[in-house]
Amino acid sequence: MNYAIILAGGYGIRFNSGNLPKQFVEMTGMPMLVYSMKTAEINSNIHEICVVTLEEYIPQVWAWGKHYGISKLKYVAKAGVMRFDSVYNGVCALPAKEDDTTMIMTAVCPLLSQQTVSMHYEQIKKYDGVITVVKATDAITASEDGKMANQTLQKEKLFVQQGPQTYQYGVLRAAHEAFRSAPKEKEVYEDSELVLRMGVPVTMVEGDRFCIKVTYPEDLAIARALYPLFCEKENRWEGAP
Repeated sequence: MNYAIILAGGYGIRFNSGNLPKQFVEMTGMPMLVYSMKTAEINSNIHEICVVTLEEYIPQVWAWGKHYGISKLKYVAKAGVMRFDSVYNGVCALPAKEDDTTMIMTAVCPLLSQQTVSMHYEQIKKYDGVITVVKATDAITASEDGKMANQTLQKEKLFVQQGPQTYQYGVLRAAHEAFRSAPKEKEVYEDSELVLRMGVPVTMVEGDRFCIKVTYPEDLAIARALYPLFCEKENRWEGAP
């Protein structure tokens, strides 16, 4: 069984959308979350969907699923305090077996291509973990305090991680439980870091630059502008439904 967990639990403080979390803001006629739900609904590799969201929005998510014909929506879980809490809550909500797969998507990347999703399912047959990346186009500088530069890394061997990520269910759950049971040295924001800590090989598939993450208001404007071009590209893809 192939499950998709869609993370929709943030409040979007940086987005500045008033009281409405950014994942529920409308983009060309639908709440942004629904685009991720439809992406999972359309892809034949995905069997069931779990949305992890703010407790007060759980009834609304079920209503959107019914209204927009998301027949694969089977579970809605409560978001946690941190991202890794939300992922774990979604993992625990699934009646999955060790060798089932779990794709982790986000509600704020509305322009995720079917081709990228399908490439994940090709690779998860060979590896226990798959992430999406695009090549870095600039050098990246690390800073401990946000003021002073500590290290600059050149772009040639750097990749920027996008969504989604896909893992064997047993591997993903074990990675999260190992992290939760150990003293917290630092916060962890990506599941790939937890899985790599276990020594599990994680392969990469190349995403595309349409798949922007909507973090700030200008990102939503860019996503809206790109949407017609994205639809044209999706319709040209040979695997399009």
